[in-house]
Amino acid sequence: MGLRLRIMSGRARCKCTIGSATIRAIFQGGMAMKRCGLLIAMMLTISGCGPSDQEKQISKVETRLKEHLKDPDSAKIVVTEIFPMFDGEVACGTVNSKNSFGGYTGEMSFILPMSETGTMWNPSIADSELLSSLLPDSCAFIKAYAQRPGMVGVPAGLEQLRAFSKEYLPFAEKSANEALQRQRRE
Repeated sequence: MGLRLRIMSGRARCKCTIGSATIRAIFQGGMAMKRCGLLIAMMLTISGCGPSDQEKQISKVETRLKEHLKDPDSAKIVVTEIFPMFDGEVACGTVNSKNSFGGYTGEMSFILPMSETGTMWNPSIADSELLSSLLPDSCAFIKAYAQRPGMVGVPAGLEQLRAFSKEYLPFAEKSANEALQRQRRE
């Protein structure tokens, strides 16, 4: 929501933007400020002032991810992207939460596939720095795969998952080998 208000000697100029709707108004006289306030109140009422679709998606990801953590209340989750794939969405990001010993794990990458019906596959949450360094590349691979024709809006059946696995497994193996070689050099 954007709001701009300029007041000049008995004259108020209002510009209120919510989503794609913008209203501009110029009021004159002693009631100019009150009229601008009324305009703003009307825009807020019309917009519903609820969370955006993106905020709802992020909240859904956080809720689903917390189900798989030892201490969900301690979780600090950063969702870097959400994109459609098959009949649902895939979310990627990082999570930092407390482990069984009460210490924070540090930022670890995650990939969370969710179906449109609300069911979810188990998330991939890194449990080491090595795995955490691999998941962002895996997320990029999955996103590129999802952008192919016919990969959105179709159920994730056995045929689709086999085709995906056929391409993903060699990619994952190559990425893991490269990461292990980098780690050995360091």
